Amino acid sequence: MENTLKPRGDLREGLILIFSLALVVFHLYTAGFGILPGYIQMGVHWGLIGSIVILARPSQFKGGIFFDAFLVCAVLGYSFYQIFLQIRLTERPGKYTDLDIFMAFFCVAVGLFLGYKVLGKILPTICIVFILYAYLGHYATGMFETSRFTIRRILTTLYTAGDGMFGSTLNVSARFLLLFIFFGHFMEMTGCGEFFVNIANSVAGRVRGGPAQAAIYSSMLMGMVNGSGAANVATTGTFTIPLMKKTGYQAKTAGAVEAVASSGGQIMPPIMGASAFLMAETLGIQYSEVAIAALIPAVLYYATLSASVYGYARKDNIPPVDPATIKPFKKIMMEDWYHAIPLITIVYLIFGGHSAQRSVFWAILVSFGVTFIFNRRAISLEKFLTICKKAGKGCGSLALSCMLAGVIMSMINLTGLGLKISAIIQSIAGGNLMLTLVLAMLCSLLLGMGLPTTAAYIVLAVLIAPAISAFGVPQIAVHMFILYFGALSSITPPVALSAFTAAGISGAGLWETGFESIKLAAAGFIIPFIFIYSDQLLMIGTASEIAMACATAAIASIALGFALCGWFIKPMNIFSRLMVGAGCICLFVYGVVTDLIGIVLIVAAFAMNLLMKRSMKSN
Repeated sequence: MENTLKPRGDLREGLILIFSLALVVFHLYTAGFGILPGYIQMGVHWGLIGSIVILARPSQFKGGIFFDAFLVCAVLGYSFYQIFLQIRLTERPGKYTDLDIFMAFFCVAVGLFLGYKVLGKILPTICIVFILYAYLGHYATGMFETSRFTIRRILTTLYTAGDGMFGSTLNVSARFLLLFIFFGHFMEMTGCGEFFVNIANSVAGRVRGGPAQAAIYSSMLMGMVNGSGAANVATTGTFTIPLMKKTGYQAKTAGAVEAVASSGGQIMPPIMGASAFLMAETLGIQYSEVAIAALIPAVLYYATLSASVYGYARKDNIPPVDPATIKPFKKIMMEDWYHAIPLITIVYLIFGGHSAQRSVFWAILVSFGVTFIFNRRAISLEKFLTICKKAGKGCGSLALSCMLAGVIMSMINLTGLGLKISAIIQSIAGGNLMLTLVLAMLCSLLLGMGLPTTAAYIVLAVLIAPAISAFGVPQIAVHMFILYFGALSSITPPVALSAFTAAGISGAGLWETGFESIKLAAAGFIIPFIFIYSDQLLMIGTASEIAMACATAAIASIALGFALCGWFIKPMNIFSRLMVGAGCICLFVYGVVTDLIGIVLIVAAFAMNLLMKRSMKSN
């Protein structure tokens, strides 16, 4: 039996390698020499990557190899068929043959099947619910009643519409996601991850809680490259979590620190999660504008986490790390400085106004160049092929999520449900912006628990964003609000992938790690509300307004970190922590009066804590 299975496994891995290599070469070519029309770019992209998804998750039942072969043929067939269909529709719009409908049916059926197999039950089930609503919605009453749509109309919309399965969401994956994932894996293979950890350890390792500080900033740096919370935990957490535990941190705290730091990768420029690219597409703006708007909130997020970690170290009397064990910063830079060149390249190009795909294309070429010059042993044909396979497999679930998000988006637009949901939220909130934001947050977290961040963002952008936009809030602030809570859902139980991955490494309980993560990520739950009311944190406003908002928000973030861990000079009581929390919220809100109130509350709480310590010493 084993002799029979091994050749099949070798054949399957060989096919995955061929498809992955073709995929990477195709994307490098189009990024370097010009993106093809969307329907061609997406057709080739999904045809190859869908085949990889099928081969990477082989069917386990008897005769499964033949079923998988049929699925691969189906994916390649309907992907390339839609290219020719789109060309024909430009000449004869709205004219569909029976073969067109047959291919559309295969596209939807295979997409939903792969969704159940790869992503779990939640996203495909939601897709089916939206399809059924489009088909049966004319039986509903009141505002949920729809026009009558035939199966033929629904299938052709899903297959050919600009917001369908081969629509704007898959286009994001088809244009640059694969290359960013390839770039991240290449950087990891060449030792960039170790370089980031060493840099973070040399800078922050000498303070109390040094290993935890190193975990925060190494995860932040790695998050800039890969933008995936769970993948980031799996990459850096394998050596940062054991080191945190060794120095005295509880298992749940070590896991939570890594999970929260890694999840921040999706909101940390320059290379954020896939949702940031979707946001740029949705808003019709340059990706660099999204990255600039995200910068200050992301820095505040990490400042709060860093202060909390320092407070935990002082509170639990965790000793500093022996400086002799820390590699000097100067030595690291002298030996491995070249690892920073690709990251500097991509930052320069993105903020210089170049497209995301052209920026990552040149960053990949620079990575190859500097590695070949300075560390030739780190790269070989075998390693390159391995990276291609990892990138193909890694992008598979993201591309599938984007495709299924297109199902939801197209059915929402077809039925007009987006406008109806927004009207319902506005009706419940009664014209109150804060209540609307709370409802939006709950919806974001609820959907994000079971959906990938990309899919959750698309659904929320269509369903929730109009309700917030009705209050005149800038679009970038509305969509950043949704993005934050979609990203933070990866540490929010009951489905907290980043937190649960960290718990598996730390050995702590799943739920205790999840709830500790929520506490440490408190700034991430507060800041989105703040930039809705005070958009200076998104770089909107005059230079003086932005500087003032940043200064007060920085003070609030550090103070909030101490309040969350319950330490400043000495352990804080609940009353002092609540005072500091209230003061922080006042400081976050832009305005002279609120700033003064916030400073008074924080200073009073910390002064009270200092006096209590002196009183205890004198006694």
